[in-house]
Amino acid sequence: MLYHHKEQHDQKKRQRPRDMSLAEPPHTMEIAQILMSLLHAWGLDPDLDRVCESKLGLLRPMVPVCFGVVSRHGHMAVQLPSCLGAWIDSFAHMPVDHMLLSSNLPPELVAQEKLTRLFSSKLHWELSTTLTTNHLLSIVALANTLMSMSNASFVPEQEVARRMHRPTTRTPSWGGDEEREEQIAAQQAHIKQGWSLLATLHCVLLPDKVVAAGAKNFKRPQVEMLARRWQHHCLEVRDAAQALLLAELARLGPKGRKALVDNWSQYLPLYTHTESINPQAAQKEPAEKIVKDPEEEFEEEEEEIVRKPSSIAELKRKQTTAVVLLGVIGAEFGQDITSEGAGNKRRKDGDSRKSSIVEGFTLSASNNLARLTALALTHLLLAPGSARLPAHTPLRRAAVDLLGRGFAVWEPYLDVSHVLLGLLEMCSDADKLVPSMTYGLPLTAQADSCRTARHALTLIATARPAAFITTMAREVARCASAPSGAPPPAAALALQRGRAEVLRGIELLIDRMHHEVAPLLVEVMDIILHCVDQSHLKSKGLNEVFPAICRYNQVSHCPATRRIAVGSHTGQLAIYELRAGRCQSLAAHTGPVTACAFSPDGRYLVSYATSDNRLSFWQTSAGMFGLGAAQTRCVKCYSTAPMADVTRLNPARLARLVWSSSRSVTLMLADGSETRFNI
Repeated sequence: MLYHHKEQHDQKKRQRPRDMSLAEPPHTMEIAQILMSLLHAWGLDPDLDRVCESKLGLLRPMVPVCFGVVSRHGHMAVQLPSCLGAWIDSFAHMPVDHMLLSSNLPPELVAQEKLTRLFSSKLHWELSTTLTTNHLLSIVALANTLMSMSNASFVPEQEVARRMHRPTTRTPSWGGDEEREEQIAAQQAHIKQGWSLLATLHCVLLPDKVVAAGAKNFKRPQVEMLARRWQHHCLEVRDAAQALLLAELARLGPKGRKALVDNWSQYLPLYTHTESINPQAAQKEPAEKIVKDPEEEFEEEEEEIVRKPSSIAELKRKQTTAVVLLGVIGAEFGQDITSEGAGNKRRKDGDSRKSSIVEGFTLSASNNLARLTALALTHLLLAPGSARLPAHTPLRRAAVDLLGRGFAVWEPYLDVSHVLLGLLEMCSDADKLVPSMTYGLPLTAQADSCRTARHALTLIATARPAAFITTMAREVARCASAPSGAPPPAAALALQRGRAEVLRGIELLIDRMHHEVAPLLVEVMDIILHCVDQSHLKSKGLNEVFPAICRYNQVSHCPATRRIAVGSHTGQLAIYELRAGRCQSLAAHTGPVTACAFSPDGRYLVSYATSDNRLSFWQTSAGMFGLGAAQTRCVKCYSTAPMADVTRLNPARLARLVWSSSRSVTLMLADGSETRFNI
């Protein structure tokens, strides 16, 4: 039986806030209120406890709550606080909350409340690592869910209205609604902040606070249990598991992470092109079966100590856990790990720096754990769906997610083309799955995989823009050079089905990493022209079909002649003839082209570069009687004044070319000067 404060007993019927109709059962929010009240670690942070009671509407328990876990075979193991009676004398020195003293409770209830606070703040966290892990997963997932909702407070609506009612004589009647809206917005901000503080306490601050409270044997959360929930089918549990695992790995420090790598690297499966090989169980069972039923394996629990597996089923669980756990460590804590040559210089600085490198995640030939982990993740991405490894499982989603998160670490060991094409193939049906991914509906397995692959593509593109652009451009060129009569290669099909995702990635890079894309404008244009609908370019301008690329002054489109000019970083001018489907390159300048623009009638193209301070006019002329290939030649050239160095800070905005007539162009520089040139 759970008892609460007397003043809270008087409120027997509570109305749910207007914005919190979560489910059909009428007692959904009352159950959530009880769960959050029981799960919160009362006594660790008195200030947060008061916020939970006053702002969030949680109920403080008056007796210690018994927790338990369900075993793999369905048995319930309850962690009974049976020895609490022996601790009564040990907590006599504990301070009592002033609100509790002023509530006129009997002394025995005050003592019971002190014992409850002792249990919830310290003793409960010394019972079991499995219990700690499940407890933290539950409360962090619930807190994040409530934080994402509007007006997610368990305080009765009448009480909220009473607190927000502030009688005043100076506010006119017509301003009452605005003032109330401001009060409601402020109240919701305070509620969201309260849930955020609650999640932060249990996700980040709890171990230190429990130890500070006097716990001598704090049972830390199990990293292997959290790793198996890295891509849980429930998004709230997934986010909570990821946050808790990253916090625990960061808290372990370099030595603790190295110990984890040493313990789990022996279970990392070695993948070939067709099967997975397990050196420890090769004599017992065919190695291909180690990835059987990963959905079930991902959900099962694990012991705290990594010991030798006693059965093939347990070996499979450890192998799937090793893939994810080593992938997380490499992806999240491998960014500062350098090659062996660079590490030799840093090792001279002292032993402290040496301890920060996780052995095995280096680029040296002897320590190839990063290579083996990258191969395992790639295999899980590219392996075709089968009974042993279904197409949409938590294990495969975890591999996709970790490939995106740690692409900078895995890149030396990956075939980037295969990885990107595999991700494009996985998210090629995004258009059909957008409603379930947009409106917060429960995700199907296919929609979840698509969502994960799309996020991984975004992470890869922003982590390595040059690798993403050059790889996509190389695949586009390979598709364009394929024989016309031959069947299209697999890369062409993947690009065709995933062209919307490619364009989305290019647009994202232009928005976020404008300067990094500028040196690769020609490659970007190749990708865009391959992925956009060519029929749209016949009736619309490039600024309507793909406006992001037109932010660069080095790009110009002439709808009249259906030509596109792109100034490259090497001084070349790439002129795309959309009608003929070909591209010609001109050596226009000795350095990067700053700007180019077609004349209104398309007869002339003007280019300008600050590297050689030159402006050139180009004209395209056909052969005699219109026969032969069109030739572009320079018809006039001007020398321009050098630009001040201060204006070179933003290369994308150095200069702009504007045609004022069919034979006159104005050069507008970043320093505000304008110069007119005639042809």
